[in-house]
Amino acid sequence: MIQASKKRTDYRGVAMCAVLAVAAVAIGIAAVVVDEAVLGLAAAVVGVAAAAIGALVDVRRTRAEDSLWVERSQARRLRRQLESLQVAVAEEQRLAVVPPAGTDLPAGTDTTDWEIDPVSGLLRERHLPVLLQQVVAAARRKVLPVSVVFWEVDDLGAAPVDAQNQALTALGAVAWRTLRESDAVFRLGDVVAVAVLVDTAEPGARMVADRVREALRASPVGDSLTVSAGIACYPTHALDAAELVARAGRALELARAAGHERDHVAVAEQAG
Repeated sequence: MIQASKKRTDYRGVAMCAVLAVAAVAIGIAAVVVDEAVLGLAAAVVGVAAAAIGALVDVRRTRAEDSLWVERSQARRLRRQLESLQVAVAEEQRLAVVPPAGTDLPAGTDTTDWEIDPVSGLLRERHLPVLLQQVVAAARRKVLPVSVVFWEVDDLGAAPVDAQNQALTALGAVAWRTLRESDAVFRLGDVVAVAVLVDTAEPGARMVADRVREALRASPVGDSLTVSAGIACYPTHALDAAELVARAGRALELARAAGHERDHVAVAEQAG
């Protein structure tokens, strides 16, 4: 509606310009015929008015073209954003096919390519090195701490596979509820969960380790399950991702030894 109105305005301006131009010519001819200077001056004034209206019409046309170009650019940008959102939604829908932890799967279902372990609900171990390297690299640039926390379910090393899976499922559910959205939790082996805590130093990592243990004790399986925890922090205990995981693993071993393999937390030694 607005564009149509602009077009009508432009047409009126062109028509008025044409009328004034014809009038200026007519007045000029009359001035020559009757030899009147006043008519010549009037013809000049009408000609100037016609030129001014023509210039105004040209300015409006240029502005309309610029506005149209901007609107087209915005439309292209919005179309690209919509395409990006469609890709993101499709990816979320693809990942959403992973059922919640503890869901019974059809016999023969191949889950090896899934990003999330369908039993525990934790991220696959294969993604841990890549993510941790990225997190440590970012922390190094921004001078921020990073912590790695190991939790191992106590006294389940020789238990049946079903019992181990059930225990790790409970641990994974508690870990995801306890940690922040910026943190990540991975399955490591049969009865171990590993958390990567961004922008978290040793005191915060201790609080997280204890919070998960306490939440597990308060859960319906709390009477039968406990976990031991090991902690290592960047840059206090290690300066790269691989050493950070190794030191957290050794701290877990110390926790299990000091706690007689039951419900204990240990922190890695200071980096030498």
